[in-house]
Amino acid sequence: MGITPESSRYTAFNTCFGTYKFLRLPMGLKTSPNTFQLLMDRVLHGLKFKSCLCYLDDVLICSETFDQHMSDLSEVLGRFRNAGLKLGPKKCSFAAQSCVFLGHLISKDGILPPADRVQAIQEYPAPRNVKELRRLIGLFNWFKKFIPNFSATISSLTRLLQKNQTFKWGKEQDTAFNDLKYRLVNSEMLSFPQFNMQFRLSVDTSSRGIGYMLYQLDPEDKTCKPRIIRFGSKNLSRWQQSYGPTKLELLGMVVSILDCSDYLRGNKFIVECDHQALKPLYQKQFKGAIYERWLSILQQFNFEIVYKKAEQMEVPDALSR
Repeated sequence: MGITPESSRYTAFNTCFGTYKFLRLPMGLKTSPNTFQLLMDRVLHGLKFKSCLCYLDDVLICSETFDQHMSDLSEVLGRFRNAGLKLGPKKCSFAAQSCVFLGHLISKDGILPPADRVQAIQEYPAPRNVKELRRLIGLFNWFKKFIPNFSATISSLTRLLQKNQTFKWGKEQDTAFNDLKYRLVNSEMLSFPQFNMQFRLSVDTSSRGIGYMLYQLDPEDKTCKPRIIRFGSKNLSRWQQSYGPTKLELLGMVVSILDCSDYLRGNKFIVECDHQALKPLYQKQFKGAIYERWLSILQQFNFEIVYKKAEQMEVPDALSR
């Protein structure tokens, strides 16, 4: 991607061999990612989310049949040719059954963390300082939707990042670190959402945190195994921990629905909870500004609350504790 002569002079730098300036857009400039993404959006206009996905220089072309894939591939490559963009053959993979895209292993069956990333995290040593801890937490954060009870488990690590907190890696942190690695290695494959099936959001809230599981049930699957879309959890602040049971459960419902709003908005879905007092949600007389805000958020969605006994809420209950 070329740079205009007016802009090129701002990239000049001195060396012992002389002064040089970039003629092509280098990655590392403040505006490079936005500018390059804008270029790709223009080149692939009309094809994005139809036959391909694009994030900077990562392009994923996905098709239902091989013949359709050849047609889609030809169309995308034609766009690149017309725009004067070149591809590195060693960085391309064609007609693959699965591939790694944006750090996730994607196949027709669902999404998993890539084996090499999981292996790297398995072998990752315990951090020795705050800088290494931040890097570690960043790695886990990228895959948190695969890890049940993520927020509660990682809280003992994030606590070391607090202000005026001395960095001291102890037994509690080591246990949490190994637990996170174990959960990631044994994580469930996440399914692709099917918008012709009803979404179910199983939510549970305890005094420690919020846990939820977004899933679907395939009516043609006789085993009734849930198609898990994502896991989620959130720690509560000290102030929120003082809420009563009904207020806690309502908070958990609001947080979980907002987290999954991209899937749920515009679709009728089911919210499962083990707190019977929430079933007649809009018939209860909740008083206070905070309740009014929460109810106004919930009224933007079309859902039915289904009560389930605590023993039937094993996964979200574990996520909240």
